[in-house]
Amino acid sequence: MRPTGVIFAALDCDADVIEDWNRWYDLEHTPPNLLLDGVLHSRRYVAPPGLHAARRAAEGSPFAGGRSTFLTIYTLIGDPLAAFQGMTGLRDRLEAAGRMAFPADKKAVRDGDVFVSAVAAGDPAIRLPAEEVPFVGHTGVLVAQRRGGDAEAAGRAERLVAVDGVHAVWSLTSAIREGLSLDVVFVEGDEAAVAARVREAEPYGPDVEVLVDAPYRLIDALQQPWADEIRASDLPAKVGG
Repeated sequence: MRPTGVIFAALDCDADVIEDWNRWYDLEHTPPNLLLDGVLHSRRYVAPPGLHAARRAAEGSPFAGGRSTFLTIYTLIGDPLAAFQGMTGLRDRLEAAGRMAFPADKKAVRDGDVFVSAVAAGDPAIRLPAEEVPFVGHTGVLVAQRRGGDAEAAGRAERLVAVDGVHAVWSLTSAIREGLSLDVVFVEGDEAAVAARVREAEPYGPDVEVLVDAPYRLIDALQQPWADEIRASDLPAKVGG
């Protein structure tokens, strides 16, 4: 069961329903998606205000302007596009069964895609082979969407695993948006600090268009210790705001 790709979704919810929406996602939204053929597992992430401050996003990106506070990554096996199509069909069935009942005006999908595995590298110190990279333990991720740089991705990944706090790197290419690539860096510790070290050690070249370069923290299911911090910040309080 070698991982072949991911379904990637960036999301938001209104500040007054952070706990309710996250509980709904963990208890009602995720389980049926994990039953789909080709979907191996799911991890969810959050960017509290401090990680938004450490984010770099191109103007007009769905990750700019305090958006895309939440992230879901489904790891896939088999044909990634087939899994993506299966998830799209599942949504229709769940809606028909009344299982997509969370108010639509209180949540938003900012960005969604299916990416196909290209290269992966694990920290030699933990003897992590490439096929095990998506399963490595971590406390957060650095995600970057870019155009260009694919030829350098393997070498960059091999060098990045030497950066303090980095355990593994997975680079993928979009199956539906030509020329778009995704780098996922699995990290441990202060995500913003690791992001700064990664940017200093291996900056993207001048020929690479970086659409977003953002640290996120791993979410523990049914735990939202960052909810009040988000509510008290200047991040948008409404998905339509």
